[in-house]
Amino acid sequence: MNDYRIEKDFLGETRVPCSALYGSFTTRALENFNISGIKIGSEFTRALAIVKLASAKANNKLELLDDSRAESIVEAAKEVIEGKHGDAFPLDVFQAGAGTPWNMNMNEVLANRANQLLGSSLGHYDPVHPNDHVNMSQSSNDVIPTSTRIMILSLSKKLREELSSLESTLSGKSKQFRNLIKSGRTHYRDAVPITLGQEFKAYSSVIKHGSERLKQVENELLSVVIGGTAVGTGINTHPRFAKVCLSYINELTNLDLRIATDYIEKTQFTSDFLGYFDGLSELCSDLIKLNNDLMLLSSGPNTGLNEIALPAVEPGSSIMPGKVNPSIIESVNMVCFQVIGGRESVASAVRFGSLDLNVYLPIITFNADNSLHWLIAAVKNLNDRCIAGISADKKTLSHYYLYSSAFVTAITPMIGYDKAAELAREAGAQGKTVAELLVERKMLSMKELQELEKVVTGPDIEFIEKMRRMHEKTSRKSGEMS
Repeated sequence: MNDYRIEKDFLGETRVPCSALYGSFTTRALENFNISGIKIGSEFTRALAIVKLASAKANNKLELLDDSRAESIVEAAKEVIEGKHGDAFPLDVFQAGAGTPWNMNMNEVLANRANQLLGSSLGHYDPVHPNDHVNMSQSSNDVIPTSTRIMILSLSKKLREELSSLESTLSGKSKQFRNLIKSGRTHYRDAVPITLGQEFKAYSSVIKHGSERLKQVENELLSVVIGGTAVGTGINTHPRFAKVCLSYINELTNLDLRIATDYIEKTQFTSDFLGYFDGLSELCSDLIKLNNDLMLLSSGPNTGLNEIALPAVEPGSSIMPGKVNPSIIESVNMVCFQVIGGRESVASAVRFGSLDLNVYLPIITFNADNSLHWLIAAVKNLNDRCIAGISADKKTLSHYYLYSSAFVTAITPMIGYDKAAELAREAGAQGKTVAELLVERKMLSMKELQELEKVVTGPDIEFIEKMRRMHEKTSRKSGEMS
């Protein structure tokens, strides 16, 4: 027996594996686009099946598709949504424009499976046809961008959940470290006092804001073009198809998708995808900065800052015994570099759309799928295997703080810039702390010094008044001494 079946289309005959749920179009695409060996993720396949299921139900409700065909298509689509028949979607992500191979792959699979459910054999497409019935009232040009938006919104929600967990962990660390005063740094140099808790609170805040930005840019993706068919004019669709189909999609996805205000504009221009990637890129830039800070603060440990310690997750070297690297952070940064690079790919795809369609949806879908899956995993890994286990070296923090010039700026309003600068120079030359010189010269008492230390890092509303009172007291002392 042959292990393939013969299918025909207007280009001629095609040999399709006997047991394959896909058909001639998918077979040709496999032959034409054997490029990367990379397949699109299951989240997109699931989203595409949801659109097909909703379309079948809408066409049935509008009396365009009979009950038997509609029910079989719906049942077949449900199986795909549940994760079945994954091997029936083998196409390379680098393929013909507009994602037509993806759309036809799904059409063929659902048609063949629907026919099986109705007692028919594979490859005959009777009573259910891929184009006439599964693809009824649709085009690749509205189905693929709609499915991509559903995929992104679903994965973006998962990413924001992981970001929320990371924010919570960082916030917990900020409370844990709230009393650990240290030297703040600007230009890689000692600056002014700050607490380690305040630094971690900033890290928590930036993750929160990154998640909020994603939520904002998600809003643009809620507008879809289902029912617009080829160029947004809605040719070959019932006037009510878009509204009815969208209601079923929202029911299946728990999203609040809406009909685009201008289908033709939305079919031609895909800048909402770029806007979303801008949000991802901003998040990645903030993550990289946060991660680099953690690597600096934990550097050494014997010849670096060593203010914090990261969890040791693996030996750091094949040649240097005992070395431990910030491996988790390095992996997250590499993910961020890749996502930012993916944004550039999406930008090119968006700007090279032409006339009445952007044909480069597959590369946008591919980058969104990969970027979101990578970031979801990377953020979770960063949280669970790095941030949660960070500890502070109180001795090192105290030493750097006492022997840095960080304290000098806080006392500048009390003694003036020039005296403060001279005090910092003398402290360095004598190997003493600025605090020691202040007490030795009776510019501040130990009690006043301790009080100052309490307020220099506090953002509370009484801060300015406390500093003003201490400034007046110190100015009087300075006048008496002179």
